[in-house]
Amino acid sequence: MNDDFSSALDKTLKFLSYRPRTVSEIQKYLQKIKATDEVKKQVVDKLERLNLINDKAFIEWWLEQRATFRPRALRFLKLELKQKGIPQELIDSALSEYSVTDEKKSAESFAEKKFKRLENLPPIEIKKKLFQALASRGFSYQVIQAVVDKLLKKE
Repeated sequence: MNDDFSSALDKTLKFLSYRPRTVSEIQKYLQKIKATDEVKKQVVDKLERLNLINDKAFIEWWLEQRATFRPRALRFLKLELKQKGIPQELIDSALSEYSVTDEKKSAESFAEKKFKRLENLPPIEIKKKLFQALASRGFSYQVIQAVVDKLLKKE
């Protein structure tokens, strides 16, 4: 039994080495490697004691990563966190401070990067492509309109 635990822990630590994980992701991984229920519980308990898995810390990391590399609208962020197995109460409490202003900043950041690649196109084509790109990331029409208008006025 101790060998099963050690083996499962080693595999799980390797799985964790790529990026932070949620408790749910770890449990699914342990299921995948066919760990027994007792071993799953021991591994999760050990990782939580060592603070290697923490859903609150994961949410903060995920939001920071999204803001930096792949901006998303609030509703998309909620959906992604839900898919990662984060309990709804944690999602709601973590995103309660996320405002429309934050969402707009995120949209602006993404749109500015996209705009640099589109500068050579006619203004109507730029507007169309920016709208499509922002809409595909879940931003609302009001946010998209404000961001696109602001960018095109700078031109």
